[in-house]
Amino acid sequence: MKLMTTIGLVLLVSMSSWAQMPVGIPLGSRGGNAVVDGGGALVVFDSLRSSTGVTVTGFRHSFYAPQTRVTIQSPGTTGNVQTVTYDGEMRVIGTGTGVIYAIVTVFTLSGTTLTSTESLIAIKPGQSLPAALSGFPSLALISPVEARVGASDYIALVTVTAGSDSTTATRTASVVHFNGASFDVISSGTLP
Repeated sequence: MKLMTTIGLVLLVSMSSWAQMPVGIPLGSRGGNAVVDGGGALVVFDSLRSSTGVTVTGFRHSFYAPQTRVTIQSPGTTGNVQTVTYDGEMRVIGTGTGVIYAIVTVFTLSGTTLTSTESLIAIKPGQSLPAALSGFPSLALISPVEARVGASDYIALVTVTAGSDSTTATRTASVVHFNGASFDVISSGTLP
């Protein structure tokens, strides 16, 4: 009987330890975004969260803003890795001519109100990463937005705005072009 109890206890302890996740693993380490650009640079996007929480008024928990760690490994053997962590959540939408496009969502908490802003950014793996998101070429977006990258650095952006009932939703579409330094709006309008 003691042997059976010991075996059961060992199995129970070992199974519960399998369910534990070590501290410090990035959220994106299990299938995070990784992109290889046309020049052979590997760009990895790891989803993290801020280590400092903001107290939410009226709630018993804190808000930990999302962060994204961007790591670029350029072709070569020495001194070819650079890493910067940005406040905000990045979602890669595609690649262009020497550029990786992503939508960045930055969250702001004021009292009990959580707001977010979205921007389309262009990441140039052949250049040094800027210290802050403001260093990337960007275009402010109206969220939520559906984005598709087409040929020659053209990007389609479609936003659906809900109306007063389910039949009055409005869809707005824009096509933008990245000229290597900034985004130009090529066309925009309302869709049926």
